Amino acid sequence: MLKLQYSDGDPAGALAFFRAHRQEMRALRRVFVAPEGTTVKDINGEAMYLAELTLGHPELEALLKLAGASYNPATLHEPPRGRSRTKEFEVVKQDPWGHDRVL
Repeated sequence: MLKLQYSDGDPAGALAFFRAHRQEMRALRRVFVAPEGTTVKDINGEAMYLAELTLGHPELEALLKLAGASYNPATLHEPPRGRSRTKEFEVVKQDPWGHDRVL
């Protein structure tokens, strides 16, 4: 299982890391935002962890747009409801099959 990790603590750097390493993952499926950082998972369960990119950072909205995740901009930075400390966003953007293999 691939585990890409950015742990320098800079949300802008985390976004740049995502842009640079996104092609190493397959079709994205979910984005999990926890108080410690954000985890992006693909269809194979492989993950990319971005430390310090959490609720309240403007880079989080940019990450969700790049990932193709579904979210409500009005409630994006509100804490999750219930006991869970993690917000989950589903990636709904669909790319054509094989798009990552075309040069």
